Amino acid sequence: MKKFKNLFTVLLALIVATEVQAIKITHGPYLCDMTSDGVTIVWTTDKPGVAWAEYAPDTPESFYAEARPKVFESVAGRKLATETVHRVRLKGLKSGASYRYRVCTQEVAYNSKTRTTTHGAVASTSTWTKNRFKFKTFDEKKKKLSFLIFNDVHGRASFMRETSKAVNFDSLDFVLMNGDMSNHVSDEAMIFKGYMDTAVSMFATRIPIVYARGNHEARGTFANDLIKYFPTRSGNFYYMFSIGDVCFTVLDCGEDKPDSDVEYYGLADYDAYREEQAEWLSKNVASDEFKNASTRIVFLHIPPTVEDWHGNNHLRKTLMPILNRAGVNMMFCGHTHEYSYHPANSESAFPIMINGNDACVLVTVANGKIDFSVKKP
Repeated sequence: MKKFKNLFTVLLALIVATEVQAIKITHGPYLCDMTSDGVTIVWTTDKPGVAWAEYAPDTPESFYAEARPKVFESVAGRKLATETVHRVRLKGLKSGASYRYRVCTQEVAYNSKTRTTTHGAVASTSTWTKNRFKFKTFDEKKKKLSFLIFNDVHGRASFMRETSKAVNFDSLDFVLMNGDMSNHVSDEAMIFKGYMDTAVSMFATRIPIVYARGNHEARGTFANDLIKYFPTRSGNFYYMFSIGDVCFTVLDCGEDKPDSDVEYYGLADYDAYREEQAEWLSKNVASDEFKNASTRIVFLHIPPTVEDWHGNNHLRKTLMPILNRAGVNMMFCGHTHEYSYHPANSESAFPIMINGNDACVLVTVANGKIDFSVKKP
């Protein structure tokens, strides 16, 4: 009898150990890089595995549907099985349509001796009929839109909640993170503990993030990995997107000091990067999407025409001549930690709004008019 008890104890311990070691979703999911026909879903797991997203139109007919699209994280036809940061792009969606989704990751083990692959446990955000997430794609015909801006959070996750208490996130088209969400980026934890876990709990499972990198996100040993967590179809931190006939251009400021500054340890090459970005911008403002827009808005963390630092001056030299000729209606910035509004002047053909580090900004755009209100705790 004692032997059976001991055997039972061993088996129970193995079962518990297996449960403890099962793959888990650790952060997310959240939405990035939304368009009128697609979106990228991002989440992380504690172990590598094959990842996929399941989705369907948010209709009564699809609620119990057994057959639904399953989109895998893959590169060049091969499903990725070695990643813990998962990025799945849903394509071919309908404009202004609502969808429900869930994400899954299955642990995969490879035996190099036998050259065989074993599929293990599956971690998922929900069952299909319970706790599914939802989103709505950008509407090509939308006439009025709104978005919220956070910037210079510097890892103060609770600050995001405090400043946006009065905001109805479900009324927003997107949330802009306009730079310096972190002090620097040394590891994954700084991204999630600093702001993204809070963003997920508040809105990011259903309202997409628009990410504009600040100069502080360019610092730290994990800075080169940041694009994994905020992916874009181009693979760059500068890009363009539209909602209805409103065109948005997201620019990347780079660092605020000279590349030779001791703080960058010889790793900065931002002058060349801003010049490269300027080449892209020249082509961007010549596109039909940009030229045919009724309203053109630019996001850039460092304000080009304020302060006499190297980064500001170089942005003024490389990007402002292009933007001043392009018919931009407004630019939203951060960086200075103080609110200020700068009407169009000799240096800028359009107004520049700089948000401080003590507020978020709610913006509405309709009929070619841009309105904003500053929200403080």
